[in-house]
Formats: sequence, structure tokens, C-alpha cells
Amino acid sequence: MPTSSDESVRIGDAEFPKPFVNGLEFNAPVHGTWNIVHIGFRIPEAHQIYICADNCLRGVVMTAAEMGELGRFSSVVLEEDDMTHSGRIEETTIEGVTDCLRKLSKIPPVVIVFPVCVHRFMGCDIGYIYKELEKRFPDVIFIRGFMDPVMQKRGTTPDQRLRKAMSDIIPKLPVKEDTVAFAGSDMPASENDFKKILEFNAKTVKDTAACRTLEEYLSIGESSLFICQYPAGLMAAKAITQRLDRKYIYCPLSFDFDTVEEEIRQSGLSVPDGFFEDGKEACIAEMKKLKDLIKDTPVAIDYTAVPKPLSLARFLKDNGINVRTVYLDAVDGSEKADFEYLQKNFPELILHSTMHVSDRRPVRSNEKVLAAGQKAAWFEGTGYFVNIIEGGGLYGFSGICEFIRLMEDAFNNGKDMRDIVPRKGLGCRSCI
Repeated sequence: MPTSSDESVRIGDAEFPKPFVNGLEFNAPVHGTWNIVHIGFRIPEAHQIYICADNCLRGVVMTAAEMGELGRFSSVVLEEDDMTHSGRIEETTIEGVTDCLRKLSKIPPVVIVFPVCVHRFMGCDIGYIYKELEKRFPDVIFIRGFMDPVMQKRGTTPDQRLRKAMSDIIPKLPVKEDTVAFAGSDMPASENDFKKILEFNAKTVKDTAACRTLEEYLSIGESSLFICQYPAGLMAAKAITQRLDRKYIYCPLSFDFDTVEEEIRQSGLSVPDGFFEDGKEACIAEMKKLKDLIKDTPVAIDYTAVPKPLSLARFLKDNGINVRTVYLDAVDGSEKADFEYLQKNFPELILHSTMHVSDRRPVRSNEKVLAAGQKAAWFEGTGYFVNIIEGGGLYGFSGICEFIRLMEDAFNNGKDMRDIVPRKGLGCRSCI
């Protein structure tokens, strides 16, 4: 692999926060990350309706079909006439959604309506559309989605706005001081220090990513504290806590011991005696096992695996792991310190773009490479990879230990990469 090219650069030569020039983009055939269809189905009993042209509908329909959720999915096709007659696009949208709902055997309690880019281009009166739909279906909670990928390079992304819109329906209920909610993530909290600490403090734990019923989802409005651990969910966490006059903690998975300890202490929650010391010792012991196992095996990381890929790279490099490449397209501002540390101490580390058009095929090599994330696995052409997205609900010392164990398992047990990575929505039901 070259040390410097259009699609890759030594971190010692890279510019923060954009190591690569924006341009025509390549979309690697790796689909484990969630899109707006997957995210919308996180609200139990919700029905999604997309209003767009045939070519755009293809992708979202296939996602719903692959998930086995076509019963909770409808679409309205826009045609050329809808965009050449004044007022026609509003009429088609309103009548199309109305027709979809009336053809269902039961009117759903929540409906997410998705206009698209063309609604923006046509200056469509979106407010009028929702007002009319709410008048026709007063018992339905309408959520204002938007599928406008042409806007994702400016301001907030469609999935950030959708997460906020989904949180907007959670009502302000009488606060329960003993109730805390994880919010804004697609992955439920799993091996997570905050989850363990909340249980130690006898708190009732709710999770927007684990609700089984609409009633359970709406009851999150009684939470006294919200914990957000995924960057794309931060906008929603800020909005709901401001609206409900509650507090939130933002703590994406970090591999820095001091950061973990500081975030937990700032929460004000009580921790068991020796919690931090025991946690650090457990991480060090697990890391030693990993190093003894993989020795100098090259490691590649990508940004879809964890919210802070450079924090992971720094942690592994500091512990003697041969991290060779980090696949990303930009560096989040929260990782500036990690970027500068790696730049100074490990300048040969390669940053590699995932969407540059000049590198559209995976590496072909007989060399064994251990990857963290599906995109790293695809680009490296390896079946030895940690199959995880968005940090997998991990956090803290227990989360770090679990991630290391996942690396050990990935090294020992190869996977069928070409079968796994095309499947949409890791963790979602799949009909493939």
C-alpha cells in the first residue's frame, strides 16, 4: 500500500480534520451500518411512508423487505406531472399518505412520513401537508422525517434530524428520579459501565434502542437523566433534555482510561469500591492476552466500528499492537488530541479514505490482517474481523475488555466477509 496518495496518507502528513479532498465519492459495498429505514423502525408500532420517485424508492423498499418489515412500510410514487403543476406535489403527498393509511387493516398509532429532496427543490409547503394529515387522522402521531441525502454535506444529516424527530414525540411526564434512559443510539447498552453503575445505584434503566412497545417508548419521558453514547444521537439528546428540562451525559465509547473515569465521576453516581482500579487492571490483563495471541499481526480499524477510531488506534498502538491503517474520511473534533498524539508518536500510521474513487477494490493478499469493523474488513479483504458498528453498546472498562475479547475471537475464528458485509443493518432481522 502506498504511504501517500489521493486515497491514503501517513498521519504524520495528514491535515486535521479533513485528511482528504472532497469530490466524487465511492460507496463501498458494506451495508452493516444503519440507514433511516432501520432507525425509524426503532419506534415500536410505527409505520413508515416514503414519498419519492421510483429510483429512490428502490433502496428503501429493499431495506424494509430485507428486514421483513414490509407490513410496517408504505410508499407513494412521485411522477413528472407532480413536479410540473403548481400544488400538485402537496396534493399527491397528502392523498397518497391518506390512501396508504386507509388501506391498512388497522391505522397505526405512529406514522413517520418521509418527503424527499424534490420536495425541497419544488418549495413544497411541508407544514401544510402535516397539518392536513393531522386533521384527517387526529388519533395518529405524525413524525416529520426527511430523506434528503443531497443536503448531508451541509448542516445536520437526515439521520440526525430523524433521531430528533423521533424523540420529539416522547411526552413530558412527571419525573422519576430513580429512572435513567439511554437515548440516541441504535445499539442497546450491552457491556457498559454506566449500565452496571446504574444497577448498583438501584436505578430503573430504560433504553430507546430496546423498547418493545410504544407505551414503553413513550414512558422514557419520565426519566431524570439521559445518557447518549453515539455522536449522531447527540442532537436528539440535547433537544429532548432541553424540552423536558432534564439532564444528559454524552459519553461515546472511548479507550482512554482517564476519559472514562472522568465521565463516570461527572455523572455524580456512586461507584463500587475499587471500581476504577479493578477496571483498569482488567483492561491491561486482557490487552496482554491479545498481544500474546496476535503478536505482530497487522490491524486495521474503520470509523463504522466505534465512534472514536483514533482513540482505539492510540490505545492499541500504546500497547504494542501493530495497527497499520485506520479507514476514515474525516476526523471528529472530539478526537483532535488523539490525532495529534498519533501524529507525533506514530507518524507512519496510515489514514485511508473509504469513499475515494481511486481505490474501489479490496486488497488482495495472503497476509493475515485483523480488522475492527466491516469496512476495514472489506478493504483489507480479510475474514478475520470484529463485526461491530457504532461501538455495539459498549462503554467504559467493561466495554474495553469486551472489545478486546471480540478482537481475540475475530483472530481465532474467521468469518465469511463476502456474505456478512452486504447485509443491511447489523443487528436487524434479515430475510437474506
